[in-house]
Amino acid sequence: MNPRFDALFKQVVAEHGRFGHPAHLHLAWLLLEETGALGALAAFNAGLLALAQSLKLTDKYNATLTTAFFFLVLERRVAGQTWTDFAAQHSDLLDWQQRERFLGPFYDLSELGSAAARQNFLMPHLPPKDLLLEEKP
Repeated sequence: MNPRFDALFKQVVAEHGRFGHPAHLHLAWLLLEETGALGALAAFNAGLLALAQSLKLTDKYNATLTTAFFFLVLERRVAGQTWTDFAAQHSDLLDWQQRERFLGPFYDLSELGSAAARQNFLMPHLPPKDLLLEEKP
């Protein structure tokens, strides 16, 4: 694994007590603090996959979920905001039980558990028209 990823991984596990969903998002947030979005995404995906492989838990790694939640963190980040402030402001994002609310409009939830979704990022589907913002003339 990447030494910087390893150090950040150890940091979030120490802070959260385990590597659950909030710790995953904290790790994404820390990587985004250090580098641009594409570099952080590459480090996040590669690091999580390498970790899963090292623990023989490759069935736990999901490229689609990893990438989708990474971009939700990216979308909600504000420059200069601390992790504590981010987590307090976006507690809904840290709640794994809310995943359907975030991803349901864009994915068939059964599709998210598929082998294809675990191995490769699946592009989201267009949301229902009532979720799209209306264009102003």
